[in-house]
Amino acid sequence: MDKKPYPFLPFEDSLVGEKILLVWQESHHSEKNLKDHLLKALDLTEDQIIFTPNAMKQKLMVSYPTEIRSLIEKGEFGSITNLLLEIAKGKSELNPTPALDITFELMEWILIGFDLDDVLVETLSVLFGTNLTNDFVDQVRAEYIKEFRG
Repeated sequence: MDKKPYPFLPFEDSLVGEKILLVWQESHHSEKNLKDHLLKALDLTEDQIIFTPNAMKQKLMVSYPTEIRSLIEKGEFGSITNLLLEIAKGKSELNPTPALDITFELMEWILIGFDLDDVLVETLSVLFGTNLTNDFVDQVRAEYIKEFRG
């Protein structure tokens, strides 16, 4: 008997997701509104948003950062957004299963480790079906960093 996959709650199970929601709500939007946009943008149902099994996650978290670094070196920033969206939708070459948890983890990695706010703005704008700004990403980063200064 297969174990039921564990649901991934993007705004609870991910620190960067928590901070995205916080900044989103500060601009007078609801969590339901954000989640609805996300499911619509990814063309997924809520039960398709699950945690990636650990063995697969470890493999992907080695491969994707390498791929992203390569795209950065080539200056192919739009391809990073496309990759993040493909991962979330389950349309990437390495993983045919929707993996929003991995997309959020990679966005967190990019948020902290790289100067790629335009990529994050573009990715989040597509994910949430709205035009966000660099200010939104700046606020998310500020909230994220605050978490560690406690």
